[in-house]
Amino acid sequence: MKKYFVSASLVLLFVFFTHAQKSKGVVVQSAPIDTTKFVLVEGGTFKMGSNEPVEACESPAHDVTVKSFYIGRTEVTFDDYDRYCNATKRDTVTARGFGRGNQPAITISWNDAVAYCNWLSGEFKLSKCYRIDSTGVKYLDTAKGFRLPTEAEWEFAARGGNKGKGTQYAGSTDLNETSWYRINSNGETKAGAQLKPNELGLYDMTGNVWEWVWDFYSDSYYKVSPSHNPKGPDTGAYRVMRGGAFYNYANYTRVYTRQNSYPSFMQNSVGFRVARTYY
Repeated sequence: MKKYFVSASLVLLFVFFTHAQKSKGVVVQSAPIDTTKFVLVEGGTFKMGSNEPVEACESPAHDVTVKSFYIGRTEVTFDDYDRYCNATKRDTVTARGFGRGNQPAITISWNDAVAYCNWLSGEFKLSKCYRIDSTGVKYLDTAKGFRLPTEAEWEFAARGGNKGKGTQYAGSTDLNETSWYRINSNGETKAGAQLKPNELGLYDMTGNVWEWVWDFYSDSYYKVSPSHNPKGPDTGAYRVMRGGAFYNYANYTRVYTRQNSYPSFMQNSVGFRVARTYY
């Protein structure tokens, strides 16, 4: 009897503590996260897109509200991705002569990126965000693991979240301060966190490599997008990439620049960044 009394007391104490913390406005986290690698982006409202776009698909500018989430400080590196390949007995992807280590992982398809997210969730014993089978990939929105950011989350983070100053490049009006692009990259990718971060402490959100996000692509989606936590069209042939790359001119490395391709597409300028829902 004594053992059961003690166990019941501990449960009641936990419930009381959790309630007390919530009543003080403290959010109790279900799982820790490495804040040296991830940044908390507090939710907010922003103008997504532009009324003066490079491409018509980037307009109109429209109000979007997103919930809080975490996102990687840098793009996923070859060090990160090679650990995944070794653990899952997958063939490593080619670096195309740019080097491995802290260089951003490239020649990564969208399919590869979501598989990596599921593996990373498993490593931290978190529920996986994607059900992957012969019918495709389904996002499980109650899962607590790692995932790709939505297109809206990515743009909000690139703009500096609630701390953003309205710059057209991530963290600056001068692309050379924050981004590797055609003028300063010498035609190759660069290791992360070498240039100035944006207002949230995120590196290379514009330039270096294109980054896959979750959403299906539609060139008219902005005209019908929900205003709260949009996740893109329900179906489509293509997925969205964001941010521009080392070979692009400035016009294609703005915070609202959009690109798209098949989920199986791989190129030496395409990588990704990982996110996780804040809970």
